[in-house]
Amino acid sequence: MPFSPVSPRLIGPARIPLLLLLALFPTGCSTERAADATPGRAILVSIDAMSESIFRATLTPGEAPALYRIFSDGRCAEYAVSHFPSVTAPSHAVLWTGAYGDVSGVVANLQPRLPRSENTLLDLERGFSYEALSAEPLWIAAGRAGVPVVGHHVTQAPGVPGYHGIDGPRSPEQEARRAESAAALAHPFVNVVNGYNTQLGNHRVVTAATARPGAVDGWEGVESLHSTLPPVAWEWETGAGTAYALIHAEGESYDAVAVGFERRVDRAVIARAHPVERAPPEGRELARYFSDAAELEVEGGRVYLRVRLFEVAADGSDFSLFHPSLDVVEGNRPEMQAEYDRAVRGWANASTLAPYRFGAFGTPVYEGGDGAAEARYLETAEYLLKQFQVGSEWMWRTFEPRLMMDYFPVSDSADHELLGYLQTAYPGHDPEVARQMRDFRARIWKLVDMRMEHLMALAEASGAALFLSGDHGMRTSWTQILPNAVLRDAGLLALDAEGGIDLSRTRALSPSGYFVSVNRTAWKEGIVPPAEEAEVIREVRAALEGVRDEDGVQVMPRTWIPEEAPEYGMGGPAGGDVYWDLAPGYRASSQWAGAPVGPARLDTGHGFTPDSPEMLTVFCAWGAGFTPGRIGGVRTTSVAPTVAEFTGIPAPRDAVGPSVLEALLERR
Repeated sequence: MPFSPVSPRLIGPARIPLLLLLALFPTGCSTERAADATPGRAILVSIDAMSESIFRATLTPGEAPALYRIFSDGRCAEYAVSHFPSVTAPSHAVLWTGAYGDVSGVVANLQPRLPRSENTLLDLERGFSYEALSAEPLWIAAGRAGVPVVGHHVTQAPGVPGYHGIDGPRSPEQEARRAESAAALAHPFVNVVNGYNTQLGNHRVVTAATARPGAVDGWEGVESLHSTLPPVAWEWETGAGTAYALIHAEGESYDAVAVGFERRVDRAVIARAHPVERAPPEGRELARYFSDAAELEVEGGRVYLRVRLFEVAADGSDFSLFHPSLDVVEGNRPEMQAEYDRAVRGWANASTLAPYRFGAFGTPVYEGGDGAAEARYLETAEYLLKQFQVGSEWMWRTFEPRLMMDYFPVSDSADHELLGYLQTAYPGHDPEVARQMRDFRARIWKLVDMRMEHLMALAEASGAALFLSGDHGMRTSWTQILPNAVLRDAGLLALDAEGGIDLSRTRALSPSGYFVSVNRTAWKEGIVPPAEEAEVIREVRAALEGVRDEDGVQVMPRTWIPEEAPEYGMGGPAGGDVYWDLAPGYRASSQWAGAPVGPARLDTGHGFTPDSPEMLTVFCAWGAGFTPGRIGGVRTTSVAPTVAEFTGIPAPRDAVGPSVLEALLERR
């Protein structure tokens, strides 16, 4: 099913003009509710890569009824404009803090580390980390106000924000804010977990080819398996520790496996081989053929190993077994972290489409497969959904917060991998492959819809509102530009004898592929003095805007410096000096080796100008008295202030956006 990512509401130029945005954004809404207004309860959820226009163009109401219900029965903005660059970490920081990266400190998924005097432009940190944050998120604002709050796998959590110094040590004010944040996070009514900070083992498909033979005589309690055939021992490294497995027979042939972190049957979990799941997920247990969890204590918490045994050779000589990633779920309070672990017993942080793409689940349908690879992937995505649901429900019912913030990533990974096949502008577009990928993607989005249905049920049963937002939309590309290679060829970036970047001769570089930073003397090993910064920026813009592809297309038709577009929130201490727009079909990379422009793997991603139609996300309020209807476009800086006002929490103190609650509550 081919699609255009432009909604009928958004037909027009490639980007929405600033004056139109300003005209559509509500600017006269009160930021305070009436004095007698009773604070409401709410769930705020971000569905990663949630674009209403793409959603409507590619999925039917029957395939995603809960989300269609949100858009039809909820009170929604026409669209929401996120962060620039429109990537996951800073775009989520906006949702929680109400501030763009120039204030929040989170400017990219991977960004230069502060303070500048102690770090070079090549010393990078994860924008997902709380250490990168320099603004107050909603859960800390709630903690300061004494309001019960939950954060379920939210970014920049669960620790104290870094509040980095810019050019040296933290100021007394920054140290005071850290102390204040630590005090807020210590309250028993503030409960925040995040499993994205520490991953000890990736998703893995294990076979005889990727495991090694073990020794059965090293196991204790083998007789308790009552195997009808001699067990066969295997083992492999998980990243958290060695996994030991005994393939055994509960019937006439090998059909089960015992797996654990010790060679003890009483500490192992059992998975039995079942044919791949073909039944629709509605009305049955999700991921029903996964084992229970084998537990292992590690530094900082615990990990849980669950396995799904897909196949076993009749003689036990080969097998296909999957186990999800091993992630340490961190909490802001140790006792709560332990309680969450006991309740959920294993959580996985992402989808498994990369193993699918590389054939770990079998031959994909677009290469002639019979659908088994897709069905196996869907079982792993079901497991992720199931554990998210268990965690959300436990947090909501256990702590009864006034506000719960939540997240779901499967939509983003699915669209990265599959949405491009539907794009008719892709030169390699194949209608039959597009049909297959469209159907596969719809089955994945069914799980996203089930996630929404579950949260809607939790909210409805409690008389709470559900606020839906996202971090960005998606755009397909099949060609790339390497800004660092452009700077290299322009004499602005130099390489050393080993092919790495030589900072002693480099005046500008792109640390993450989303902006260019001047290697100013404020940075450690920086060489550009303040008097020369403007000239370097001029040369960078000229070099980038001068790139043409083999067809004469200007690859970067426009560049910006932060001062030229303050509405984007670009720049800041860790941010860039030059940002850009890209021609259709292009994406940027931080690599520097090779030609500046060239073909790339088909991918659908983000990071582009946030007001381009494909990058727009959503903001809706559903339930708790919100009536159906639409308001004008908003910026995602309004999400935190709006939800805060509804729940009676002070807006995060660094928020720059207005609440639009009055517009959302307007009766029509």
